[in-house]
Amino acid sequence: TLFHDILQAFIQSGADPSAPDALERLLDAGKKLFAVTKLPVDVEAVWWPRFERTAHGIIGWERGRAEAVAARHAEIRASAIEVGATGKLLSGRADRIDIRADGSAEIIDYKTGSTPSKVQAHRLLAPQLALEAALLARGAFVELGQAQPAELCYVRLKANGTVEPESILKIRDSEKTGPEIAEEAWQRLERLLAWYDNLEAG
Repeated sequence: TLFHDILQAFIQSGADPSAPDALERLLDAGKKLFAVTKLPVDVEAVWWPRFERTAHGIIGWERGRAEAVAARHAEIRASAIEVGATGKLLSGRADRIDIRADGSAEIIDYKTGSTPSKVQAHRLLAPQLALEAALLARGAFVELGQAQPAELCYVRLKANGTVEPESILKIRDSEKTGPEIAEEAWQRLERLLAWYDNLEAG
């Protein structure tokens, strides 16, 4: 959660990851939020060095993709919209949505651990990213307009500082587009909510 908050603060500050002082600004954001959080000394002794390593990895990853990204949005909220004809509403918040230079969107979820796996996300056992994509496609992220979800990925923040983007759209035996997985997740959610509303169901 702390790493999420730091990355949110960095992105929302408007910092350019390609600027010479980008790493310094990210580390400064980290120092401020570590100070606010007031972790126990023994915990901070483990997590601050890990964050320093991660900061280097984040800036390297950002710079490698900077030309393809037109705008970055952190912790962006989706308005509540009705799920089909169920009468139920779904809203949400995305860790991050980047608008690419071609106008399409990349939905990103930071992970400091290994779960859920991209297989679970692809098969919609862990449907968070796919449902965020469905909300995006339906205009629920109002400030982003009708951007289409071209990529959905976890960005794994490893303990050694390595930053590994991991698309959930393709696994060994299956490949889906962003709009396809978004629509599949939405239809499954609608069926599930209808099942819950069926008084004859368990």
